[in-house]
Amino acid sequence: GSGKVMKQGAGMRHNLEKKSSRVTRRLNQEQVLAPADAKVVKKLLNK
Repeated sequence: GSGKVMKQGAGMRHNLEKKSSRVTRRLNQEQVLAPADAKVVKKLLNK
């Protein structure tokens, strides 16, 4: 991998029927964590 810290995007837990297929497909992709948050996560994971 590239070493980036990834996250599951918000908005994929409930009320999926209301969202279009296009939106759910886009939200289902993993997203890169913000640099400030990634720094904290890496520190917690001892990396």
